[in-house]
Amino acid sequence: MAKKTKKPISKPKKKGSSKKKSSKNIFTRLIVIIFVVILAFFMIFRIFNSSGKKNIEKPATKQVTTETTKEVKPVEKPKTVEEKKDIEVKPDKKEEKKAAETKVVAKSIKGTWQSTTGGAFLTMDGKEYRLDFMGVDSDKPIIGTYSVDGDLITFINQKDPCKDVKGLYEVKFIKNEIGFKCKSDDCIKRKATLPTKWEWLDAED
Repeated sequence: MAKKTKKPISKPKKKGSSKKKSSKNIFTRLIVIIFVVILAFFMIFRIFNSSGKKNIEKPATKQVTTETTKEVKPVEKPKTVEEKKDIEVKPDKKEEKKAAETKVVAKSIKGTWQSTTGGAFLTMDGKEYRLDFMGVDSDKPIIGTYSVDGDLITFINQKDPCKDVKGLYEVKFIKNEIGFKCKSDDCIKRKATLPTKWEWLDAED
């Protein structure tokens, strides 16, 4: 009779060890999944952030370029002599009117005038003036120069009395008479004589 071979007796598996291995596998899988999710989230965030910065920077560059183009002005070419003559400033109308009035007044006051109150003659030749006084005991004549500016006349004596003293008077025309209104004059003799009406006697050409 053949001998019966004895089968090796397999040891019973421990239930606790299999459970531990399965729990370890699940735990490692969870860690790997969490890591992958975090990595994917990080990559998405980075891509989104970089694209957002590009979108923000584009308008800024456009704005800078437009501002720089606005500030740059074309260089003006130097103007020629003929162009400068065309741009010459015209004289003011007031100045023209005043110059015309000065010319009329200067021409109109030329001649010899007698004081309507009597006692003095005034002679004006365009540059110089002379005040002569009537009577035996009359004072010496007052001689000086004058200048016209509009309807204002400035008298300056060449000799005493009141040498080099200025007197400013406003002149007014009434038919064939003129009148002087004192604006300022420190010469007492001239100030006492001129402010009156003067009748025209003779005009000098």
